[in-house]
Amino acid sequence: MSLRVFAPRPPAGEPAVLGPDESHYLRRVRRAPDGAALELIDDHGDLWRAQVRSGDARRSEVDLLERRDVPAPARELVLLLGLPDPAAVLELLPGVIEIGVAAIAWVRCARSQSGPPGAARLERVVRAAQRQCGRPCAPIFLGEHELIAVPQLRPELPGFFAWEQRRGLADDLALSHGARLLIGPEGGLTPDEADALTTAGLHPLGLGPHTLRTGTAALVGLARLMFASAPR
Repeated sequence: MSLRVFAPRPPAGEPAVLGPDESHYLRRVRRAPDGAALELIDDHGDLWRAQVRSGDARRSEVDLLERRDVPAPARELVLLLGLPDPAAVLELLPGVIEIGVAAIAWVRCARSQSGPPGAARLERVVRAAQRQCGRPCAPIFLGEHELIAVPQLRPELPGFFAWEQRRGLADDLALSHGARLLIGPEGGLTPDEADALTTAGLHPLGLGPHTLRTGTAALVGLARLMFASAPR
């Protein structure tokens, strides 16, 4: 894994200053010496090629050498997640962030088990995933919503929902700039929920021949939308 740290962007010509947590990670966890090469993610959502200047495990300075261009995902994907167990959410998030999902909304469904994870836990998981994959911009969290509000969440994007009754059936997908995907909680959506979503203009989507856990379904569904063909 490449060495990456987080810090506020400094004034031009000055070093970035790492706080205690990032300095501890840099010096104690990764044992980086002065002069070590690394990447820095700043608070503007930019990724920099950088070099350790000086410091210790409490405070370190890093020189920013060059801003790196990070290609945007080919499509803007929004994940609408039906609130499975919080542990399942935290297990899923790293893969979602690595894929490059633009936004995430929590959706309360009939079979949802609980509320979303706390903000502090989410921040730790998101930052760890960014550190691992080098994504400078975290996804936007759109808050918690009832299922009835789903059609109003990013309505300019075509909407899909994973549906058990499409299991094993092929779907002909053609997308342009992006899409929304609703994944139900463990146990899936109820027939009434599927009917309401279909009436609201969302399309049921099959995810292969087998029953998938919520986390697996989210990654498979997002991959299907990411690599769907463009309209002709």
